Amino acid sequence: MNRIIEFFQLAVRQVSRRRIRVILTVAGIAIGVAALVGTVALGDGIRTQAVEAIRTQSDLTLLEAIPGVEGNIVYLVTPTRVSAIEMLPGVKASAPMVLGTFTTRGQTYVQVVGIPSGSLGAVLNPSYLRGSAFSPGSTEVVLGAELGEKLQRFEGVRIGDPLVLLRRSYDARGRPVDEEITVIPVGIVGERGDEYDQALLMDLDLALSLGDGEEGFSAVLIRAEGPERVFQVAEGVKSLGLSPRGSFEQIEAVNRMMDMVVIFLGIFAGLSLIVGGLMIASTMITSVYERTREIGIAMAVGASEGDVMKMILAECAVLGGIGGVIGDLLGAAVAGLLNTLGGPFLASRFGDAFAGLLDTEIALVSWPLLFAGFGLAVGLSLLAGLYPAWNASRLNPVEAIRSGR
Repeated sequence: MNRIIEFFQLAVRQVSRRRIRVILTVAGIAIGVAALVGTVALGDGIRTQAVEAIRTQSDLTLLEAIPGVEGNIVYLVTPTRVSAIEMLPGVKASAPMVLGTFTTRGQTYVQVVGIPSGSLGAVLNPSYLRGSAFSPGSTEVVLGAELGEKLQRFEGVRIGDPLVLLRRSYDARGRPVDEEITVIPVGIVGERGDEYDQALLMDLDLALSLGDGEEGFSAVLIRAEGPERVFQVAEGVKSLGLSPRGSFEQIEAVNRMMDMVVIFLGIFAGLSLIVGGLMIASTMITSVYERTREIGIAMAVGASEGDVMKMILAECAVLGGIGGVIGDLLGAAVAGLLNTLGGPFLASRFGDAFAGLLDTEIALVSWPLLFAGFGLAVGLSLLAGLYPAWNASRLNPVEAIRSGR
């Protein structure tokens, strides 16, 4: 350990003797690190804002397991798979459902969702603008917020009024036949911001009695224990041959997009780091040439080839460390500038759609990112110094001393 400390002390002295050259060399590394930190911070910030927007605007813990397709095989939602989903880790509640399509006498399209009455509250967590949930085994139904408003405005349907639903089928001769069913709306669900705002909810047994679900359930509604368990539940659904669907897909899409953006921009930042590494290699090659006699004397008095390599690599590490620290500071400063000016700029250019960015961080700098930038600078500097260090260790002490440099 003492030996290593001595190498670094010697490296600091050597670096301090060539200040102008060191400043130019360190600048190359610092610019590369700053570009990398700023790029990744911007990508992480945008990713975080997008994910938080999805969390705020969507019911992230609600998933649907729909029939899966693998090649020519279709995996239906059977009672056995419904029971298996209930046992998956991270599942708080689940309920099978069937879907049907009806119209009203006023030609309003209605998407009917049949779900067990006992599972409605646990899975969908509905809040009611008016009325209450439907009773099991009855013809009572609950309307989504947008559907309830539409039926009330254009067809005068109110809570407690009979509502006739029509579904067209065709007889053996191909003639259209309208099947009628009368239901009683007993509640209107508060706005959710998803497809259930347009749906009519009824008891699963009633939906099955109408002929829906003849080929198995349409899907299984799943309530995960928390946002952090959603992806685990989705993987469990996939393991059963079914396809998970929900707001988490938007997060996956955002992550994929931002990964590509960060990688693309990171390539340009990486080019700056490579240029900085080449500058370190050039500096150290020049340094070894100028200190040939000094290195020869050190080897003549007992320094091994390994000691010479460590001495040169220690200088590279010092240069990389200085560049890494300065680059982290510059990157954090760029991120701070983006956070200060970026939000107001976007809000002024694009209006209210970006007004929420005024009080948020567009670029997100984290300690792991700073440590990664520092480590990359030091690692690249050591890599760039391998050839100069090896070249120095291969010097002949006698010839090195005679060189006079």
